[in-house]
Amino acid sequence: MEQRPLRRHLNADVVSRTRLTFKEHQSQSGLCSICVMDGVCEVGLKAKTGRPVFPQPFGTAQFGAEKRLPNLEDIQILPELFGEGVEFTEVETEVEIGGFKCRAPVTVAAMGSTRVAANLAEELSIGAARAGIPIVVGENVFSTYGKEGLEKRIRAFLDHYDGYGGILVQGNANEMRAGILEIAESLGAMGIEIKLGQGAKQGLGGEIKFSDPKEAEKYRKMGYTVRETGDGNFERHSDPGTLTPESLEKVLLSAGETGLPIWVKTGMGTGIRKLIDLLEEAKRNYGLKISCLTVDGFGGGTGMSPWVVMNETSVPSAALFSSELKPGFDVLLAGGYADGADVAKALMLGASGVALGRPMLIAANAKNYPDGKELGPGEGIANFVSAVSEELKMICASQRVRKVSDLKSRRENLYPLTEEAARLFGLRPEIR
Repeated sequence: MEQRPLRRHLNADVVSRTRLTFKEHQSQSGLCSICVMDGVCEVGLKAKTGRPVFPQPFGTAQFGAEKRLPNLEDIQILPELFGEGVEFTEVETEVEIGGFKCRAPVTVAAMGSTRVAANLAEELSIGAARAGIPIVVGENVFSTYGKEGLEKRIRAFLDHYDGYGGILVQGNANEMRAGILEIAESLGAMGIEIKLGQGAKQGLGGEIKFSDPKEAEKYRKMGYTVRETGDGNFERHSDPGTLTPESLEKVLLSAGETGLPIWVKTGMGTGIRKLIDLLEEAKRNYGLKISCLTVDGFGGGTGMSPWVVMNETSVPSAALFSSELKPGFDVLLAGGYADGADVAKALMLGASGVALGRPMLIAANAKNYPDGKELGPGEGIANFVSAVSEELKMICASQRVRKVSDLKSRRENLYPLTEEAARLFGLRPEIR
C-alpha cells in the first residue's frame, strides 16, 4: 500500500484528477523528486487553466479534506469500571436539541443547492422525519430552485412528521436580503438557521458551475458573484458575509421577527468564543429564541470549494471544547463525523449533538436491503440513525449511564492518544 505522508497535501490527487509522474518519489513540496515537467500534476493543471484546483466531478460527488490533523480517532473512550450495571438495550436516546424533540442527538446538516444534495432533497427530508431528527435546508436552495423547490423540501418533511425532529431553513447573506426567513416561515418551516460566512470555508463556498447565461443574470441580480470560466460555463460564489457585533445584532433581530427558533451556523476559527458571547448577550438583552449554534470544522463538507482551501484551513470543530464552555444554547458540531463513537466523543467533550452531512447523503442514496428488498422512502436515513443510536447505547452502557444525554461533558473518560490531540481537545493523558 502506498504510504501517504502526514500533514501534507500532495501535488496530485484522485480528487483533482491529477497525478505525479514518479509517485514513489515525492519531495517535501509534493512535487516529484525527479521532475520532467510533463504537466500532469496540480501545478501543471493550474498552468493550463489559470485557476485554483477544484474537486472533481463537480456537483455530482462529495468530497472531504485529506490532510491529517489530530481528530476524534486520536481519542479513546475509557469504560467506567464501578457503578450499577446498564443493559444497553434499555438506554434512552431521546434528547432535545435547539427546541426540538429528537430520537437521537444527531441532525441532517444543511446542504445547499449542488446537484449531489438536490437530487436527494425529498429523500433527505422524509428520512429526517422518519428518523425523528431535525434537518436544515441549506443555503442557495431558494436562489436556485425557487419557492417551489423550497416548499417541496419542507412539505416532504411535514407530510411524515410525527412530533420528533423539525425542519429548518438556512439563509446566507444573499438570501436574507431576498427575504428567505419570512418566505421559509410562510411555507411551514419550523425554525431558521442563519449562516455566518461559509462554515469551515470562511470567505468561500456556495459555488456551483453552470452554462445558462439567463441563470447567470438571475444570480447577479441577487448579489452573487458570477464569473465566466472561459469554457462557456459560469461559476457562482456566495457573498461571504460581514460579521461585526453590529451586523450580527441586526440580523438576529430580523430573525427574531419570525418568532421561530433561531439556529446559527459558523466555522471553527479565531473569534468563536467572542461570537458565543455575543449570541448569549443578544439572547439575554432581546429575549430572542437563539436555541442552537452549529460549528462546522475541518474534514467535512460536500465540497464545492478549492481543494487547497479544504485541506489547509480550519481545525476539527470538537476543538471548540478545548476548555470549559457552557453556553446558554445547544451546540452541534459538524465536519467529518460518521458513526456512534464520533457522536459519543462529541457529547463527552461537551456538545449537545452532531450535524451529519455526507453520511446522510450516503444513507439517502441507499436503495436496497442486503437481501435485495427495496428500501422505502426515507428508510436509508432512518436505518442509519437507528444504527448510530444503538452504537451510542453500547457506549452509554460502558459508561454506566442510562440516558445518552448523560454522556455530555464526561471529559474525564476520554483519553488522548497523542500530545497533539491532548492540546487540541484540552484533554489530560491520565487514567484515574
